[in-house]
Amino acid sequence: MSLTTGITSATRRMQSSLAPVSGGSVAGPVVLGVLSTVVSGLLFHFLGPKMATVALGVMIIVMLLVWISLKDLTYSLAFWMFTMAGFRTYGMVRMPGLPDLSIDRILLVWIVLLLLLRMLVKGRQFRGPYTADFLLLTYTIYVLVQLKLTGSPSFHEWVLSCLSPYFAFVYGRAVIKRSEEIRNILIFLFAMSVYFYIQSIAQRFGWHQLIWPKAILNPDVGALFHVGRSRGPVMHPPLFGQLQGMFLIVQLYFLIKVKNPLWRGVILVSIGLGAIGLLFSYTRGPWVATAAGIAVLGILRPTYRKALVVLLIIAVLAGSVGAIQALNTDFLQERLENTQTIENRLAFMASALRMSADHPLFGVGYFKFNEYRGHYNQGTYIPFYGFVRKKLGAEVAIHDIYIGRLAEEGAVSVMLLLALAVSVGRAFLAQWRASSREKYFDRDVLAMIMALAVCYLVGGMIIDFRYFDLVNVVFYFLAGLVYGYRARDAISDSRTSECC
Repeated sequence: MSLTTGITSATRRMQSSLAPVSGGSVAGPVVLGVLSTVVSGLLFHFLGPKMATVALGVMIIVMLLVWISLKDLTYSLAFWMFTMAGFRTYGMVRMPGLPDLSIDRILLVWIVLLLLLRMLVKGRQFRGPYTADFLLLTYTIYVLVQLKLTGSPSFHEWVLSCLSPYFAFVYGRAVIKRSEEIRNILIFLFAMSVYFYIQSIAQRFGWHQLIWPKAILNPDVGALFHVGRSRGPVMHPPLFGQLQGMFLIVQLYFLIKVKNPLWRGVILVSIGLGAIGLLFSYTRGPWVATAAGIAVLGILRPTYRKALVVLLIIAVLAGSVGAIQALNTDFLQERLENTQTIENRLAFMASALRMSADHPLFGVGYFKFNEYRGHYNQGTYIPFYGFVRKKLGAEVAIHDIYIGRLAEEGAVSVMLLLALAVSVGRAFLAQWRASSREKYFDRDVLAMIMALAVCYLVGGMIIDFRYFDLVNVVFYFLAGLVYGYRARDAISDSRTSECC
C-alpha cells in the first residue's frame, strides 16, 4: 500500500467516524457518552472545577475545528483571520527566541498541516505559473535573512508582516477551488464589517457592554490609544479605520447582488452604520482610501454605479433633514483642521529618503528606522510647501508602506514586491478578460477585489500598517485567490498561462 493510499484510507475512516450513526444504532452515542463522562471526571479530579471547565471548552473547540476543517477548510481560514482581531490580547504567550504563541499562530500551523494532508491525498494543489509564488517567497526569506544579519530582535514583527501574509497568499491560491468557498469568505468579511462598526460606534458613545474584547478600553494595551477615536479590537485607530473601509466595500458587493427587498434594506442600513463606524476612527487616510476604492467600483462596473447613485441620493436626503450635521462635531473639525500630522509625514519622508540614499540596495535594516532616525533628521525645505522644522521629525514614526520600506529594507525589497504586483496584475487582467460566469467569481467580484486592493494601496500611502497582520493577510489572500483560482466555465490553463 502506497503512502498516499494509506492516508486517503485513514482520512475516509476519520470522516466516517465523525458521521452520524446509521440504522438507529445507539452503541456509538453510548460509548461516546461514557468516554466523555470518564474524561470529564478525570479532568475535574486533577485540575479542579475552574481549569477543568477551561480544558473541556478547549477540547470541544478543537473537536469542532477538526470536524469543520474536514468538511470545508475556508471556515478555518475565516476563524484564523478573526483571531487576529481580539483573541491575541487574551491568548498571547511570549516565548523568547521563538515565535510568540497565540491562537492565530496555532491556527496557522493547523491549516498548513491540513493543506499538506490535502496535497498528499488529492495530489498537486498548485498549478503554474509560479512567478508570484517565487517572488513572494524570495521577499519573505530576504527580510528574514536581513533581520538575522542586522541582529534585529523583531522576529515577531517579521511573522506579522511577512510570514502570515505569505501563507495567506498560499491559502488563497491553493485552498479556494470552488465558487461557494469564495462566498464563505465574503460572508465572513461582511460579518467582520458588522463586528467592527459595532465596536467603533459603541466605543464612541461609551456603550461599554457592547465592547469586546474589553482590552479595547485599556489605554495600556495595544499599539495606539487616542481619547475620542475608536480603535476597535486591532487597538489602533488608523488601522481600524483602514480595515473598516476595506470591509465596507464588501458590503457594497452584497448590496448589488441581493435581490430580496427586505435584505437590501438591511444591507443599506448596515452600510450607513459602517460609514459611521469608519468616521469614528477620525483618521483622514482611511477616509481617502475608502473613497478611492469606491470610485474604482463605479469606474469598473455599471451595477456598482447604480448602487452608488442610490446611496448618494440617500445621503443627500439624510443631510437635508440634519442627520449628517449631527455627526459634524467639534472633535471632527479639530481632526480635519490639524496640519501638524502633514508636517510630521513630510519630516518622515525627508529622513527616509536620506536613509535610502545612503543605503540604496538593502536599507538600514528591518524595523531599524527609529534607531537611525536621529542621524538623518534635520530641518528641511519642501518644495511647494515650505520649511519643516527639525523638531517635527524628532519622534516621528514611519507613515507609509513605500518610502519606509525603501529606507528599512532597500531597493531589493521594493523591486521584489513591484514585480509581484505586476505578476498578480497580469493574472487579474486574464481573469477579467475571461469573464467567468461563476456566481461568486464574476466581474462584480473581481471589481470588488480591485477596489479592496486600491483601498489598501492608497491607505498605505498614509499609514504604515506593515507590522499588522490582518490587513495584510486580507490583501494577500485575495491576491492569491486572483492568481490561483481557475473558474470552471471560462478559463483554460493555456489561456491563463499565456496571460500570466
